[in-house]
Amino acid sequence: MLPATQVLVIDDETTIRESLEMFLHEKGLSVIQAGTGNDGFRVFTEINPSLVILDIRLPDISGMEILKKIMARDSDAKVIMITAYHDMETTIEAMRNGAFDYIHKPIDVDELDRAVTKSLLANRCSDRTSQVDKEANEESDHHRIVGKTQAIRSLFKTIGLVSRHKETVLIEGETGSGKELIAHVIHESSFGKNRPFVTVDCTTLVENLFESELFGYEKGAFTGASEIKRGRVELAQGGTIFFDEVGDLNPPLQAKLLRFLESREFTRLGGNQTLHSNARIIAATNRKLSELVETGKFRRDLLFRLHVMHIEVPPLRERLEDIPDLIKFFLSRINKNLMTKVTRIEQSALDLMYNHSWPGNVRELKNVLIKAVMECQGSVIHTDCIESILHPKARRQTKSNDSDKLGEIQKTHIAGVMNETGWNISEAARRLGISRPTLRKRLKLYGIYKK
Repeated sequence: MLPATQVLVIDDETTIRESLEMFLHEKGLSVIQAGTGNDGFRVFTEINPSLVILDIRLPDISGMEILKKIMARDSDAKVIMITAYHDMETTIEAMRNGAFDYIHKPIDVDELDRAVTKSLLANRCSDRTSQVDKEANEESDHHRIVGKTQAIRSLFKTIGLVSRHKETVLIEGETGSGKELIAHVIHESSFGKNRPFVTVDCTTLVENLFESELFGYEKGAFTGASEIKRGRVELAQGGTIFFDEVGDLNPPLQAKLLRFLESREFTRLGGNQTLHSNARIIAATNRKLSELVETGKFRRDLLFRLHVMHIEVPPLRERLEDIPDLIKFFLSRINKNLMTKVTRIEQSALDLMYNHSWPGNVRELKNVLIKAVMECQGSVIHTDCIESILHPKARRQTKSNDSDKLGEIQKTHIAGVMNETGWNISEAARRLGISRPTLRKRLKLYGIYKK
């Protein structure tokens, strides 16, 4: 049981406030209620509660604005946001603006219990910190993470926390799960969102070009260097440099990357001026770097440098409930790109998608929908279309079996007509509705001989 502590609940729904008060009283907490945002902030300034539970939608002012006012007054305040809305942008903005946690309605009691306990313990253990200036999040519609499952909601919160600073982030996840998308969202939710986002594809880097690609070169550094070239690191100044599939770097390149990460300093090839990088570093891999370390294929010290903040991307098979939202999201964009009007999918087709293992994750789902839309004759994606895309081998086998059955039927029919006509080729061809040469070919094909 936690010691008696004051908790301020700000929500315009009386039943929500009363339910929360009953729950919090059972935990030994003292509860003060407020039905509007302005009343809630006034009470906050008067009593300085240990915890605030704040609704996003209030009748007089946005809960997000109240959150900003609370954090501006006390940067160490613990605020748990609650809302009936599940959009990515609001979650990220709330966490970025200082919310301790973000819980969706209908409220899960266990989730709320964990959040309240953690926030009060954090109050007892943490030192006061300086306030960081906030900026509104204007996340690009192009880079949007879609989903409402617990795994995705947790991902939104993590992105919000990561976006507060410029620490190095390591994103691990299967191919097609959305690692680069997450990197873009982190960048666009951060203070350097108006600065460049530069990608380095580690699968294509070769040792003799590593320095020139990353750090650039001076004029005359080598034959053909006719002018100064700025490298990827320099181009990303103030923004983000994204090392995609960092697990594919060979040991010599890992050592070179480690040296840069340790000092954030570099020199262009052929130059003598030491430059400094202030870009955020985000690395992604579809491999488990900890396992590569154990097998000697990845440097442990480099993993430590990359693993400051860690994000594990859930595969699609672990969040199948997000498939309908993903379908809706992708179809709207596919229709725009292909100038089509496919808006629905048969329930049995959706069931097939729920039962698929999705080894290619969200990228595979998107490609399946593109193929389905291109093959669709109307506004509805039908089951046979999805089945033929997801299980092409089984579809071909079915067609082959049907063809075999049809061949047997045709063979029996031709043999019967030949016997009825006493093997008169002209008469049999007339009855079958084919030419005599075609009949002879089919007799040979099916192995039909006069007995």
